[in-house]
Amino acid sequence: MLTPHYTITLSDAEHQQLQGLVRAGKTPQQLATRAAIILRAQDSVSNQQIAQEVGTSRNLVQKWRKRFALYIPSSPPLGEAVGPVERVLALQDLPRSGRPLVFSPAGSSPRRGRGLPRR
Repeated sequence: MLTPHYTITLSDAEHQQLQGLVRAGKTPQQLATRAAIILRAQDSVSNQQIAQEVGTSRNLVQKWRKRFALYIPSSPPLGEAVGPVERVLALQDLPRSGRPLVFSPAGSSPRRGRGLPRR
């Protein structure tokens, strides 16, 4: 059996934050799955066993274990300390390339010639 390269050690505050994400009913499913992976990884469980328990692939478990272990929190503003649960941000999706989403609270502006009646 392969042993994981990245060991996870959580502080009490991080552990409580991750358990809260797993238990909360409003947490997005992807984030809850990632939090469950990290909680099991803390117990030095193999990636394959975590994948079977969580219901995902071993590669996904390996990816999130590595990303969480190697995450370096951004430096806080001057005079502020790094929060105890700063590493939980490692479970967020990374920004993707491509055209940014366009959203207007007023809605899209109607254009002529696109099936809209003319005045």
